[in-house]
Amino acid sequence: MTSIRHAAPEDLVDVMRLFDGALLDTDADRIRDQLTGDRGCILLAEAAGRPVGAIALIRAAEAVEDVLWPDSSYISAIAVSTTRRGQGIGRSLIEAAAEWAGPQPLSATFDERVRPFYMACGFAIEEREGRLWGIRRVAGVD
Repeated sequence: MTSIRHAAPEDLVDVMRLFDGALLDTDADRIRDQLTGDRGCILLAEAAGRPVGAIALIRAAEAVEDVLWPDSSYISAIAVSTTRRGQGIGRSLIEAAAEWAGPQPLSATFDERVRPFYMACGFAIEEREGRLWGIRRVAGVD
């Protein structure tokens, strides 16, 4: 069974290992700030006590350059261990992120290859200037 919790500063190596394993362009200092700051958080998925996925969020997306929806909580990175993909862990991380964001919508930028994942998670997707942007709004909240 998979559980999701807020990552702590001592989880930095595990979180970076997951993001690096997914070939994501992440900065350890920025991830460390998200683990210890109040603008965002990192949620860590674990199975049998081992990290199998992580999602990095920034509250108030205006902190992200060129964001389309400044009222959103921005997903700066999401990764699932290659051996655990296709088991619903990514979707569970998105659900946990939505719970953390509260009434704020979730937003993300991503590559074409992961469009089906974001669509399956309820994101509306649009293309602007060669980039894919997704937003998932909370039902009943504008």
